[in-house]
Amino acid sequence: MKTLWKKLLIVAAVVAVTAAVACAALTRYYQNGFGVNTWVNGIYSTGKTVQEIKTMLMERAEIPQSIAIVAYDRVGQDAEPQTFTLPLSEIGFTVDYETALQNCYSEQRNISWIEGLGTPRTYQLTPDRRIDEELLKQWWQQNMPDMQVEADYRIIYSEEDGYDIYDSVSHRLDEEKAFEMVRDSILSSEETSIDLITSDCYYDEPLTDEQKAQEQLWQRLRLFQSNGPVYDFTDEKLEPDAGEMALFLQKDEATQMPLQDANGAFVIDEKLLAGWLKDLADRYDTYQKEWSFETTNGKTVTVKGVTYGTTMNQKQELVWLKQYFKALAALQNVDGTLITTEHAPDRLHTAEYTRDAFTHSGTSIGDTYIEVDMGLQKLYYYENGELRLESDTVTGNKKRKYTTPEGVNFVYNKQKNRVLRGQGYTQPVKFWMPVKGAIGIHDAEWRDEFGGDIYLTNGSHGCVNIPLEKAEALYDMVEIGTPVVMFYGEDNN
Repeated sequence: MKTLWKKLLIVAAVVAVTAAVACAALTRYYQNGFGVNTWVNGIYSTGKTVQEIKTMLMERAEIPQSIAIVAYDRVGQDAEPQTFTLPLSEIGFTVDYETALQNCYSEQRNISWIEGLGTPRTYQLTPDRRIDEELLKQWWQQNMPDMQVEADYRIIYSEEDGYDIYDSVSHRLDEEKAFEMVRDSILSSEETSIDLITSDCYYDEPLTDEQKAQEQLWQRLRLFQSNGPVYDFTDEKLEPDAGEMALFLQKDEATQMPLQDANGAFVIDEKLLAGWLKDLADRYDTYQKEWSFETTNGKTVTVKGVTYGTTMNQKQELVWLKQYFKALAALQNVDGTLITTEHAPDRLHTAEYTRDAFTHSGTSIGDTYIEVDMGLQKLYYYENGELRLESDTVTGNKKRKYTTPEGVNFVYNKQKNRVLRGQGYTQPVKFWMPVKGAIGIHDAEWRDEFGGDIYLTNGSHGCVNIPLEKAEALYDMVEIGTPVVMFYGEDNN
């Protein structure tokens, strides 16, 4: 019995010594690495050194390359938000887990590894973010807009742009606050965008009494310059820009500020207004003028308005313009407050003409017209840009010098069952569409063929002959006033 107990005591002693040796060995082992069952940012860290975990964390880290700074591009009420990109490499930006890992490791001393046998020890570490603040200041000075200009608010004038406001009192930047916000955000946040506008980094300087008077005058001028008349020329609308509108105002020679009458209304320079109207008429009147025309077969020819075209009634238009500008110039209440733009006179205007046309465009005949290519002996009718009818034709007899005249005319009448009379002939037709004097488009039942080179020796007396069914279809579709473009594109002779 004694022998058995003696053996048991020896075994227990051996186990205890072995456990102590193992415990001491593990303690020494974990003194150089993290304890058992340790997790750092999702990485199993048992037995690993600080440097090993640091390397693994840096490999996983998503390190930003730049920061987007949203700020105003300048001072003043017209400032626009702009995004400025700050490359973090230019300010010495670094990310380091060393300090956080050392703090974590210091918690695990001696045999504290035993505590991890039951419950895992997890750590979520945030790295240290560092920058060179002097480099950040240098980047700021070189790349961000200068917001420290002298506070000023006054009206300025140029002939090209008209009146504008020089405003350096609005959207002024609290530069110290903004700089600190950018710096602190880089150091403490993983955000890659900083919005200085929504972060309350801007303020407005209060206006002086003199500046308030300038502000009120500027609001009136802005209302005036942005509400000029809009002339409707069919396929485009034209209005004077701010610079042109400002030119119409009489000004003080010394200051270039607008003159005002006894009621406080701006004074209009009617001579300049009349000059602008004349230039407008010269540009958009089409009567007796030439312009380029793209033919159906893709060529560009020069055509001239003969009977077709517009002539603006400048006398009547000047009366309308004076009334318009008088109403616009007086857009101010007696107490000095502004009337809103909804009280401005109607802007959209169609001019009056002494000679009118199917379209008022000064750049084309529009997209509804008849094209007569006398070189190809073809007639085309377009309506709203769509080809509605195509026909072979026979035009004026070239051999007998009855050549159909070139130019842009228009359908000035429509008649059925008309008898055409001329020197040596009387000819009834069923559909008659005159375009210039006795020259018109009509059916020709006496002809068996159309097109080709018939017109060279057996052409008409100047009219445009087309088959009966084509003449009837064209007659039903075309309106009086429709322009007719006649030209020799590719002559067959």
